[in-house]
Formats: sequence, structure tokens, C-alpha cells
Amino acid sequence: MTRRLVLALCLCTLTVYSSTAADTIRVCTYNVLNYGAGNDDGRIPMYAKILQQIKPDILLCGEVADNTMGAQFVSQVLTWSSFAFAPFIDGPDSDNQLFYDQTKFTYLQSKIIPTELRNILEVQLATIPESGRLPDTVVCYMVHLKASDDEESAAQRTREATILHNNLAHASYIIVAGDCNFYGPSEHAYQTLIASSTGTNVVDPLGTSWQRNVASQAHLYTQCTRMNNIKGCGGGVTGGVDDRFDFIFVSQPLVSRIVPNSYTAFGNDGIPRLNSSINDPPNTAVSAEIADALLCASDHLPVYVDLVLTDVRASVKEWQGALPTASFVGDELVISHCPLNQLVVVTDMRGRTIHSGLSAAFTYTAPLPGLARGTYMVRVGNHTSVVVK
Repeated sequence: MTRRLVLALCLCTLTVYSSTAADTIRVCTYNVLNYGAGNDDGRIPMYAKILQQIKPDILLCGEVADNTMGAQFVSQVLTWSSFAFAPFIDGPDSDNQLFYDQTKFTYLQSKIIPTELRNILEVQLATIPESGRLPDTVVCYMVHLKASDDEESAAQRTREATILHNNLAHASYIIVAGDCNFYGPSEHAYQTLIASSTGTNVVDPLGTSWQRNVASQAHLYTQCTRMNNIKGCGGGVTGGVDDRFDFIFVSQPLVSRIVPNSYTAFGNDGIPRLNSSINDPPNTAVSAEIADALLCASDHLPVYVDLVLTDVRASVKEWQGALPTASFVGDELVISHCPLNQLVVVTDMRGRTIHSGLSAAFTYTAPLPGLARGTYMVRVGNHTSVVVK
């Protein structure tokens, strides 16, 4: 069965959106193999070649070694648009870094979710919609779960997946991405992450029937790009392209917003390379130059998917200017682009009012000390939005 047919079957129930729509965004996850000042190995030009081909709007990177990567990628890699990066948060092991196109998103906030090995990074972004459309909030989680196919490592992976699952925001648009090190869909950690027992769950767009190290499913695999050790290519592991370790999961409301056939392991042409490198035999999905870059830049392939956002139109009569945007800053709810003399009401998800007031300035601030984490509705005049603390 070809890759195109497999993806079509997995996505057959989805609404078809145009992949050229102005509100289509591309999300990419990439394990950059312990990239940092002490492990550069001349790989910046390789990342640039690879990511210029993908052109993501949101890039979620794992195995980031230090805080030098953000400025380097913005100035030397992600040069086709105006990119910025979320604050780097140093943890006990390798870390994560999120980049976003500033022409399409604004940064809201970040936080870490500690686990026993590595931090999980949560970053909230808001879309910058076209005129007359409503903004969307996207909550991104970057993960790098425990590696190795032994009982103790699998148990630790389950504990990490449980922590993530229990801390998923109660938001509509959630993306969980990264190097999950799942060895199969029956693994308890994988099942824990996609479980819906808490009311918030994420979905694997490729379904739950995949296997590792099977020639017929070679088109799914993302690791390892090299069969043997390669000097001056960041270190990493070897063994051939035989595992699906890198994932992009999405929340249920985003499933119908996936552009069909867009979920892609970049550089994987479907040729079985279970015991060979991504450029052996010659790659048919990318040029020889890009295949060589994929071989050396990382021992993982990048994965991307296209999603349709911000397609809900606002009332042009009501909102002639920018729409109100709400976000929490510490114990305060801050609303930007707030029209004057409008009633501002904040309620919890049970409909209970926790704040009300009349806007008297462009920026409205509501002090909410002691407010519990959760999802809240913010109404400014006749405009309603959702904000997550």
C-alpha cells in the first residue's frame, strides 16, 4: 500500500480544506541532535537547507543544548520570514525551543512541566488573522520522552506521558510534538497520551495501527537517518531508518482541520531503509544535497503537518479594528485592543461570573488574584473569546 493511500485512508473522514488557503499554517517538529554552542559541527547551513524546503510557520525543536540556538536560527536558518523564538528555559537535561513566524502569530506565554528526566515545554501562541476574522489560541507542548526499549525505560516513559496528559490545557487547539520514543501503539505510554479519561486528549493523525521495523511501513519512520557513525555530524545514534519516534499529535477539534495528506516525515520517500541511511539508495523524495543534509544535521527526520486556522469570520459591523486579545500575565487578565465603554465579563466554564467591569482604556486589566488554573470565557461587548491560565 502506498504512503499516499495510507494517509488518505487515515484522513478519509476529514473535511477537505485548500492547502493554499491564507489561514493554513505548517507545524514542524525536529530533534536537532543536541545542538548548541559546544556541538555545532557546522550544521547551521544544513538546517537552513532543510527548513527552507519545509518552510514551517511554527517550528518545535527538541534536544536543544543551550540558549545560543534561538538567535542563530532566527538570523541564519529561518530567513524567509520574520521569525522569533519563545524564551529558552534551561532544564536538567536537553531542552526545547519554539520558533514562530511573527507575521502569523503573537507570543502569549510559556511554562514548564517537570518530569524526572526532562522538562516538557508549554508555549501559547495567538494567530494574527486576516481582517474580519477571529484570532485562535494554539497551545503547543514540546516533549522528549525517555529512550530505550527496556521495561524500566518504558515504565518511565509512561510516567512522563501521564504527567503530560494530566497537564494538558483545557483548550480547543492543542499540539503535542517531539521525540516520543514510542516503540509501538500498544505501548502503555502511547495509550496514556491518547486516552480521553480527563476530558482532554490528543490524536495521532496517522492512526494507531503502525509498527516499527517493517518494510511495508517504511514511509512512516523518522529515525535513524544514518546507518554508521559519521564524524562531525553532532554525534547521535546509528542503525538505519526503522523507527517512528517523532510525532505530531493534535487535539480532537484540530483533527478536522488537518489538510489531507499533509502529515509528512520530510525526506522519507517510502523506500525501506531499515538497515541503511537516508541517502542510500539515492533518495527520491528530496535532492541528493538535501538528503546529505538530513543525514548529517540530525539522527532524526523533521515531521510536519498543515492545519487550517482562523477561518471563523467576525462581524465587520461590530469590529472595524483589531479584535480584543486576552491573556494572563501573572495574577492579572490583560485585554488588548479593547473598545471603550464596553462591558467586560469573565466567567468560568460553568458560567459563573468571576469579574465584570467597564472598559475605559485601550488596554483593560482585570486583577484576579488566586484564580485557579483553567479555561475562562472573556466577553467584551458582543465579542467572546477563550483564554487559558
